[in-house]
Amino acid sequence: MGGPEVIVTERLRGERIGPHHVDVLLPIFSDPRVGATMGGVADRASVESLAQIMDAHWEEHGFGYMMWFERSTGEPVARGGLARTVFDGKPELEVGWTTTPERWGEGFASELGQACVSIAFGPLGSADLVAFTLPHNGASRRVMEKLGFVYEKTAPYKVYGDHVLYRLMNT
Repeated sequence: MGGPEVIVTERLRGERIGPHHVDVLLPIFSDPRVGATMGGVADRASVESLAQIMDAHWEEHGFGYMMWFERSTGEPVARGGLARTVFDGKPELEVGWTTTPERWGEGFASELGQACVSIAFGPLGSADLVAFTLPHNGASRRVMEKLGFVYEKTAPYKVYGDHVLYRLMNT
């Protein structure tokens, strides 16, 4: 079973990400402030590839990352959602987010994160959910903790070096 292609929260509207979102993703992923929390700055070709990967995830799994817009202004404020991944050799369902630096601290990551938790534990029926980030990304770690995630371990993630893994159980 898949998740919805559109999610509406109090302040946000999330829609399934696809290649047509490259122009709104590029300012986020090419920003050095975001690059410092994501393992580097991306160029247009990298963002195009990322959008295609996220679109393919939707096609394969029926859920995935979304582009999030502020409902009152229509302004893009984040990329976030759910994805199948492997962390430290184990298949996981991950929730992740990346907000526009100009809007950091406004609670958008927590709001979209809570919506994604509800989808993971509702329609997707997941027993648990993980979130992870670089160890120095304190803001993202605080969002994880606010959502109820508990630190589990630090381990290498792909080519990006050590990441901290947090887990939330569906109770």
